[in-house]
Amino acid sequence: SPDHTQALRLFNGFYEGCPGLVVDLYGSTLVIANHARPPESLENYLAMVFDYYRQALPWLTSGLLKRRHATDPALRRGVTAFGDSLPSVITEHGVRYALDLTLNQDCSFYLDTRNLRKYLIQNMAEKSVLNCFAYTGALGIAALAGGARKVVQTDLNKATLALAQRSSQLNYFP
Repeated sequence: SPDHTQALRLFNGFYEGCPGLVVDLYGSTLVIANHARPPESLENYLAMVFDYYRQALPWLTSGLLKRRHATDPALRRGVTAFGDSLPSVITEHGVRYALDLTLNQDCSFYLDTRNLRKYLIQNMAEKSVLNCFAYTGALGIAALAGGARKVVQTDLNKATLALAQRSSQLNYFP
């Protein structure tokens, strides 16, 4: 979108010939995920990948590098490669979702469930929804956006449920 508030996958190396490399866009932030084992096997290429996307998308404001199989948990959560702030909200199908790109080894918002969120928006009017293992609650928020009568979200992690609550507030859901 022209306002750079959406999220999408730009490159999925598992399917595009470079296993271990995933490139996502969250608003105006580029997130490169190194899934290689060992992580060092891709390190020589990551600067080139950042450079390529910064040239192709000159409006990028920040970049984050996540190393999924690093031994250091901080490297799994991500290191800022450029820029000084990461987005805390993205928009998809007219719904706003709270983000914490460094919450965990993933980015707190699963891009591969985009079509499921759209389905929920289109089909949950007047339904009751139980979202077990809700994580950050994106599916429950989509159900609310689709007019669900009631949504209950459960998860053991209070930090992830706090993001679900924030997403609810961003959309003025009860």
